[in-house]
This record gives sequence, C-alpha cells and structure tokens, in this order.
Amino acid sequence: MAKLKIWIAKQTEDGTCYNLIGKTKKEVSEKIKFHAHIKFDTIGRYEVSYKDAFDLFDWATSEAGGRDGSYKVLSEETI
Repeated sequence: MAKLKIWIAKQTEDGTCYNLIGKTKKEVSEKIKFHAHIKFDTIGRYEVSYKDAFDLFDWATSEAGGRDGSYKVLSEETI
C-alpha cells in the first residue's frame, strides 16, 4: 500500500467529494477564503492509504469516500 499525506477542509453543506484538499495547510486556507460562501467546520492533515492510481482516484472523487481507499487523521482542528 502506498501512502499520501494531504490537508483537507471538511464542509458541512454537501457530500464529502466537495471537501477542499491541498498539499499544504496554507493552500487549503487560501481555497477556504475563495469559497467563503461555503461553511467549513474542520481542517486537518490526513494520511491516505491506497493500492494503486485507480484506487487513489476513486477515493478522491467518490462521494462516499471511495471503495477501498482509507485515511487516518494525523491532526485536525475546528475552523
């Protein structure tokens, strides 16, 4: 299994596929400012585990969080 560390801002108004993601906390914070009309409740650093490129793509784009991708919380804070 491969691993990828990313930042995610979770929003509360729609499916998880609409959460904001980025390589850095600063990048996600800028995206939050751009999407000021949407309410986000947390921002955190996550480690995503995946089997192959398709598995990662499925996890990143699927509203239900993908079929086999999994992630663990490394850090999380309320916005």
